[in-house]
Amino acid sequence: MAFSLKSIRYPRMMRPFYLFIIICTLIPIAYLFGDYQLTWQAKITSAYFYGERDYYMLGACMAPSILGHIATIWGHYFRAEREFQHSIAKVTTPASVTQKISLWERHIWWGYTVKYWIMVAITVLMNIAWFTVPMVLGTPRMIQRFGNLGGIARMAGNASGYSVVACCAMILFLVLRRSMLHAIGFTYSEILPLHRWLGVAIVFWSTVHTIGYVIFLGNEGRLASDINFYDLSRGTLNMMGVFAYGAVVLLGLGAIPQIRRRCYLLFLSSHRFLTAVFFVGMITHYPSVLIWYYLLPSIILFLVDRFVPKMMQARTILPEATCTFNSDADIIRMTFTSPEPMKPYYPGDYISVQIPKIGTVYHPFTIASYWPEDPYSMVLYIRTFEDSKLSWTCNLARLCGNEDKRIRVRANVDGVFGDRRHDYLKSETVIIFVAGAAITTFMSLIKAIAAQIAASPEPLRMQLHLICTFRTRSELHAYGSFLHQITRDPRFTSWLHVEIYVSRPDKPQTLMGAHAHVVKNDIMVPGQLKKKDKKKRFASFKRTGTMLKRALSGRTIVASDVEKSPVHPRDPQVDASAEETQTNSKESSIHRSESVHTVVGLDDIVEEGCELAKEGVEPKSSAHPTRAMTYNDQPLPTFQASGSVSVATKWAKLDLLMTCILIFIPLAAWCVARSVPWEGPSNWCPTTKKRGTIIQAQCRWTYGLIPGTIQIIISSIAGYFAVWLARKILMRRGRDLEKGGLPYPDLATEDERLAIEDGNWDEGDVVYSRGRLDVKKAIQTFVDAGVGSKDKDHGLVSVFGGGPDGFVDMIEKQTKLANWAVDFHRETWAP
Repeated sequence: MAFSLKSIRYPRMMRPFYLFIIICTLIPIAYLFGDYQLTWQAKITSAYFYGERDYYMLGACMAPSILGHIATIWGHYFRAEREFQHSIAKVTTPASVTQKISLWERHIWWGYTVKYWIMVAITVLMNIAWFTVPMVLGTPRMIQRFGNLGGIARMAGNASGYSVVACCAMILFLVLRRSMLHAIGFTYSEILPLHRWLGVAIVFWSTVHTIGYVIFLGNEGRLASDINFYDLSRGTLNMMGVFAYGAVVLLGLGAIPQIRRRCYLLFLSSHRFLTAVFFVGMITHYPSVLIWYYLLPSIILFLVDRFVPKMMQARTILPEATCTFNSDADIIRMTFTSPEPMKPYYPGDYISVQIPKIGTVYHPFTIASYWPEDPYSMVLYIRTFEDSKLSWTCNLARLCGNEDKRIRVRANVDGVFGDRRHDYLKSETVIIFVAGAAITTFMSLIKAIAAQIAASPEPLRMQLHLICTFRTRSELHAYGSFLHQITRDPRFTSWLHVEIYVSRPDKPQTLMGAHAHVVKNDIMVPGQLKKKDKKKRFASFKRTGTMLKRALSGRTIVASDVEKSPVHPRDPQVDASAEETQTNSKESSIHRSESVHTVVGLDDIVEEGCELAKEGVEPKSSAHPTRAMTYNDQPLPTFQASGSVSVATKWAKLDLLMTCILIFIPLAAWCVARSVPWEGPSNWCPTTKKRGTIIQAQCRWTYGLIPGTIQIIISSIAGYFAVWLARKILMRRGRDLEKGGLPYPDLATEDERLAIEDGNWDEGDVVYSRGRLDVKKAIQTFVDAGVGSKDKDHGLVSVFGGGPDGFVDMIEKQTKLANWAVDFHRETWAP
């Protein structure tokens, strides 16, 4: 069936889907609210074998979680095309149609949305209910048995232990990259803080549990006899609880932001190990099947979430990536390729990358490329500036070499992940502040907006301002021709307002070698210079060697190269129109800057270039045809034009199939294991209280550990096998029977394509301001123009702060100080 923008009836069409997802989310929440009375207080048949408790858990907790997750995979990700198209179509909605960011999506306290605080309120109420309900129901009975101090302490320890288990039911669910919460509008970055605070709750309730039972045992005189390794029943169980408590305390200490960010790799490795220690300690401390009623749904979905995306990319992306390191800009460019169209990825999506030669940890990076331009590749830009020599990115930089020699590295990919709704595109004005590599977050979004404008008969409704700052000019030019295109191509300059700042001079060795063709004759817009500083105006040009021969003439080719090159010389008429277009664009850019800055003309730069030529550097003749292509020759395709619907359908079916396999086969094994009489006849363990505490502990350990362990082992084996099989299928499909190996793109061909891309710099210059970005002044300019005024309604202006955590904090602080009525979004790479 044909797909078009007219066919989108998003709110009405998706209403049943969202209603189903919301129901699947609310049922487990309601179950957890009333679980204490249902599971722990009600007189239900024994938990050693399949019984009423299993039916309650499977029907009220497991089934909604699984069905909601499957619906999310099918509905949310399969319909990702419609999700994104519904959002991107808002930028060309007629101005007569009133639209703004919904209250559900609006950012309020501390930069979090309304929906986030609703989820926080629900979580807090659940924690209060988990502790108070057992205390109210059980404290009178405990006081009657053990007195006031002992009874209250015993019940506080019991209730807080129940709260720990209940929190564990949610904490893994909150780190799923694809979950029901994402389907109803939450993003991973929004849910992650709640995961961290739930971890704080686990540490708190574990401490209360420990203190409560220490007071109780001390009051009863049983502290030494009940916490040891020589007692094979209660003493050993309590010692395992001590190990679990030690692990959870270390988890909490390692998750402190200052420690986590300074030692992230150590934190990540220890976090995984200590989490396993905590879960094993908790289960052996209280070896009951009842614990699995809380842990099993999250563990199943967590394992599926970790294996299926890896399998999808192992089936799609070639196992070796092309990378190169631009040492002048401290930027790594990494390109992944596929022998068939990749699963469509959308603006803001990210993947996690693992380099086996460096380590086993997966690192997340935002995808910089625009899928419709090349569905067979995916490009990342990775920043290495000021990283330690032992960091992952610096090791990758040493592995990738330099611009002169592109190399292939073995790489594994996990993803794609990201937000599909882009509700901020409803805004009338979008202002983006970015620092350095954060520009990659918005590169594909800007191209998608331009493609939407070209494809829609309606004019652009919104205003978009991009204000970016870079350390050096070499960093500015490290991102291909993107910044040059958006400041010179009329398809962007007609609606996109760009301000670029360069805060530092280039490195002394910049452009003396392989990167000389990257930086061209930029128009530098200096700030207010004093007379004594004017002589130093071009100091950085001379130091960096910018005016070398290739920087003056651009990438040029001789006649022999023309014959070999697959790129043909352009038609003179196309060149003439392009030159006129670029001239007009340049004049308009200079006109915008003259009111604030003094513009350095090209004549001054060429004059300086001539001085360099006298020193022995001769530029190539400009009479030769250039490799540059006019931007009008490079279309901006939409997702539909690139066949994204059929490609997404193909990969969604595979995703759904593997999700069902990894859910239902291990779950069936768990159900079978629950029915097996591991300790003998079916009536043996239910009567163990008459045989002593040792026999009772053995039975509880057996039936509490074996079924869940079997389920996890089978899930892990199936997941690793799926990833291995996916790689084998890709290798077999891509194998060349005559030459052997996979059909990797020829590096010479890729270099030629990148040279063509770099050649676009010959069409004009990039206007930038020298000096640091004055955020306060920039914001005040918008305030003075009435953008984000308090007398207007909220939800009409969206502001993004992208970059290091400190830069984003500064943007957010200045936004608040300006008393600005805007919706602020954080886009930071801080772990």
